Amino acid sequence: MSRHMPATMIRNPHDKDRAEQPQASQNSLVIDEVLHSKRLDELEHALNVQVSPQRFMNSSAGDHADGMLAFRGQGYFGIFRARIGRDIDIFMEPEEADDRIAFIMSTSGTGEVLLNRKGFSHSADRAVIFPSGLERIVRFAQDTEAKVFMADRVKIGECCAKLLGHDIPGFVNFDVAADLKTASGRSWLRLLKYAEAELSDPHAFIRQSPVAWRQFEQQLLTGFLLSRPHDYSQALLAPQAAAVPFYVKRAEAYIEAHFAEPLSLVDLAAQAGVSARSLQNGFQNFRNITPMGFLRSVRLQRAHEALLAADPAVVTVTQIALACGFTHMGEFGTAYRRVFGVTPSQTLHKKLRL
Repeated sequence: MSRHMPATMIRNPHDKDRAEQPQASQNSLVIDEVLHSKRLDELEHALNVQVSPQRFMNSSAGDHADGMLAFRGQGYFGIFRARIGRDIDIFMEPEEADDRIAFIMSTSGTGEVLLNRKGFSHSADRAVIFPSGLERIVRFAQDTEAKVFMADRVKIGECCAKLLGHDIPGFVNFDVAADLKTASGRSWLRLLKYAEAELSDPHAFIRQSPVAWRQFEQQLLTGFLLSRPHDYSQALLAPQAAAVPFYVKRAEAYIEAHFAEPLSLVDLAAQAGVSARSLQNGFQNFRNITPMGFLRSVRLQRAHEALLAADPAVVTVTQIALACGFTHMGEFGTAYRRVFGVTPSQTLHKKLRL
């Protein structure tokens, strides 16, 4: 699953065996692409170009299939369906970036995912959750049709942090095997079904309204976090903590507005109207982070957003880091990789693939 899922699927106008659905209109926020093909090499090429470097392991040139690939969503978020129509093993090379995650289940038949040679089966009642970066083999049987929910691990982490009310280090790590027969599993499947219906509807609000799309995205990410076991499941399901003191919120607002400035704990305490010790205790008690730790997380997030939007031919990592308040490039690079799983340079040059 790439950073940018199919803007256009591979098309061959001379292939009479393939029928396609129309693309979304130019002003639609949702990519809507379908590819049907009886040519195994075309399916392999489409997956290799549009998804990630991979190859079919047990096939020969000229082999036939009854395949379908479909994606609806945006580049970092959406639902992908795949059918090959024959027994096949898809080998996905290990990757440096681990910023994507996939939830895969079967809508028909059964399948298997091998992660570092350990097998995990998926069906209509059982799913497999795995990040990019690992060596992966996705195994299809002839009657298997897979449905994959794809998301950005950074976005999931941001959503989790908002729900918890404090920053979290690194990514959210989910249990690999997912039982869908549980109450939470059935709830997630209902939400996923709703999401597919919205993504398929040409008149849905999410196709025209960025606000509606953001709400839709947050709803899916929240449902995913609440329904699937992970590092922070217990904390998310715990009773709500006491209200955050006004001075903590005031300091947070000041940090958000002045993150690029050389701020100290004394500066933040003065803006919040309390002593440095009170501010420190307030953040630790209600955010599980120090004020300076919160400042660093805001700077990292702003640097991440700037790197994604920047033209590497015009600006450098150092320029962006300095503009976001960082003065030590070594510490910036170490902290950035720990939080986002890739280097600042990889983000700037958009070399993020699943």
